[in-house]
Amino acid sequence: MMQLIAIEWLRFKRNSLNLWVTGLFLLVMLASAVWSGLAAREFRQHGTAAPQTVNAMSNQAEMHDAPKAADHTPKANAFAASAAAPPLRLPALSGLALSVRQLDFLSTGIKISTRSRHTDGRNSDQLFNPMLHELGMLDFATVFALLTPLMVIALSYGLVQEDRESGVWRLVCTQMSAPWRLVCAALAVRYSVVVLTVFSSSLLALWLDPAFSLETLVYWLAFAGLYTLVWFGIAGLFLLLPFSSGAAAIGMLGVWLVLTFAGPALLTWAADQHAPMPSRLDSIIAIRQFQEQNNQQRQALLTQWYSNHPDLQLPQTGKELPREIAGLPAGLVLDQQIRPVMYRFDSTRQGQFEFLEAWSWLSPALAAVQMADRLAGIDAPRYAEYIQAVNHFEDQWRDYFVPKIMSDSAWSDELSHDQPRFAFAYPANPAACLSLIAGQAALALLLLAVLFFSRRRFAKA
Repeated sequence: MMQLIAIEWLRFKRNSLNLWVTGLFLLVMLASAVWSGLAAREFRQHGTAAPQTVNAMSNQAEMHDAPKAADHTPKANAFAASAAAPPLRLPALSGLALSVRQLDFLSTGIKISTRSRHTDGRNSDQLFNPMLHELGMLDFATVFALLTPLMVIALSYGLVQEDRESGVWRLVCTQMSAPWRLVCAALAVRYSVVVLTVFSSSLLALWLDPAFSLETLVYWLAFAGLYTLVWFGIAGLFLLLPFSSGAAAIGMLGVWLVLTFAGPALLTWAADQHAPMPSRLDSIIAIRQFQEQNNQQRQALLTQWYSNHPDLQLPQTGKELPREIAGLPAGLVLDQQIRPVMYRFDSTRQGQFEFLEAWSWLSPALAAVQMADRLAGIDAPRYAEYIQAVNHFEDQWRDYFVPKIMSDSAWSDELSHDQPRFAFAYPANPAACLSLIAGQAALALLLLAVLFFSRRRFAKA
């Protein structure tokens, strides 16, 4: 068998078309790896800065011009301190380079304050051109999922069919007792070339990320190797068919289109039937009803809040209460009513993602993207956990700041040291990653088993 592999390697490298195809594939994968790795590095340096303790006195001084910084007469209050806090960020995992572009579609930065982040339009995301956004560069996992099957098709094109058409395969069958071994050697050589290309570019992409992790690398390389093996199994099955080389290539391209585009679309439709997304119109109507009810009960909720906190006194200013005090109790009640409505969207996305994950073995490209999202830490289940952690921290934040705001107390640097700190350490789910790897392994074994038990068909000239 080793002699056959050596012969096929010599045959492979003497074909200039194989070298051109391999070189072009390597160039594209390395370029995507460099872009993805550097994008992940930039995100970690500028997009996930840890929240720092904000000195409200300095923030107020900046708002009132620098020359007044030495004047401490207008003391900062608790409301200004709470509003000056930086936004919370979803911490990405070590596989961010694999799916860095998907971060553009997530609201990873969430501003915590006493106002409801669900109704405050001032906390909206940045504007962008949707067309330019869609035409941006693809991340590494998407390039890998799209181009690897095309690479397999290009390298296995006409591997047996051309020899059959020229009559050479009849001569091979008369000289060898097991012609399938020659086909197996040829596929093994090409598989090694593709896997080395994928492994080297994957290592480069992950190594450029400052949060490089050996565990993430092992998970991804295991999946990438099985993903490539699945497509070589499909290529081997097409070599069995008594078609011309052109018909076999068109058939493989059709399978690629079905598994890469039609399959995910069909599975997405099934996931939507399994976990239907809530109506956004109904949610908006419900939020508007909550707002109307709270506006009518605003004064009653204010009085009730002070009655529930007899240790705090209503500020006696002789003037109308500041807006941040008068409307705060009603705003807190409103936010508690809106939260379950908004969280339904995140929980539904989680259900759809897990449904797609369970059936992703039907679409290897979909499984590749989901594996990248898992390793990058931006999958829907982890994002739902992040939202829950944000809601819990927001409650802690308000428990600390609201009493100080309602009593209109001054703010000091000592108080800033005791304010809550956000910590979200939700690692990658190894069970989910192993499940995706197992799905690809099962599919690859199924294809190879069919190919092995049909190996004698190669002897038919």
